Amino acid sequence: MDQIERYCFDLNGYIVVKNMLSPQETAQLLKAADRMESHVKENVDKEPFFTGEFGIRYHHDHALGYNSYKNEAGGLQLIVDDFFNASSDYDILINHAKTMQYVTELAMGPYNISSAELRYRYKGNITPSHMGGPIDPRNRYEFLGKSTLDPLTGSKKHRDFNLLTVRVIYALHDVPMDNGPFCVVPGTHKANFFSPYGHDPSLEPGMIGLPISAGDAIFFTENLRHGGLPNLLDTPRKTIHMMYSPSWTGSQSPAHWNRSVYITEKTYARYGAAQKALFSQATLDHLGHALKSGGGDPAPQRAPNAVARVSARILRKLFGG
Repeated sequence: MDQIERYCFDLNGYIVVKNMLSPQETAQLLKAADRMESHVKENVDKEPFFTGEFGIRYHHDHALGYNSYKNEAGGLQLIVDDFFNASSDYDILINHAKTMQYVTELAMGPYNISSAELRYRYKGNITPSHMGGPIDPRNRYEFLGKSTLDPLTGSKKHRDFNLLTVRVIYALHDVPMDNGPFCVVPGTHKANFFSPYGHDPSLEPGMIGLPISAGDAIFFTENLRHGGLPNLLDTPRKTIHMMYSPSWTGSQSPAHWNRSVYITEKTYARYGAAQKALFSQATLDHLGHALKSGGGDPAPQRAPNAVARVSARILRKLFGG
């Protein structure tokens, strides 16, 4: 991050980084998302199901290793968790070098990928306004601006930011204002009061849309009030949403709440050491667990988080489990 980016992130709670993905990377990811779209549509309402946080019903796809659900806020949206299992074409996002340069400035490592979503937003769909104000401390925005101990190196270094959640949105194609862009109320990551304006982003004073071009990325703190403006086009908006957190924290995806993302053995085997390091031991302990026949919660989503791992192992030894 350069001096302007640091200033703007602190001031507004987000930055737009042009050309975060190369044209080749963008094209590869868009083709993969296009291939998946019909599969997700055809299967999202089919068993097997499990219930995530907030009562969200997910379809678990054994064949491709993803978990998906839909909502219809004004229009259809399909949200695909753990999409990286579906194709090796997504591997370029795991430990993406340019992305990680920003993540390491915004949060203290070592890191986990704590959520990974591919989103398809169709005509009429909005993402309701949410966050901002005194919310869950795991979403905190914290500015340090001082020398502090770096857990990765064991030495002291100057650190400006200490976030527990770094969110990144990648544009797989141009997203103009009428295609339902991500929107924010700048500065609300420092708000001391909850918004009194409800959840329709089109009606909230101060909400601005962030149109972006193919390959651009938006970095933001989850504590910022944000949403998605209505998609007015017949063309669906296709974006990838990644969340990075210190490795001791749990996922904030409803599919894996307070636990860890789901990665298959096949996917894990494809990765190099630096990529594997972005998945917690809690996840690795449960690689390859299958969904219970006939429905129910898939074991990987119910894995303990990294903090509870040692306690769980002690209990297994004590009780022979």
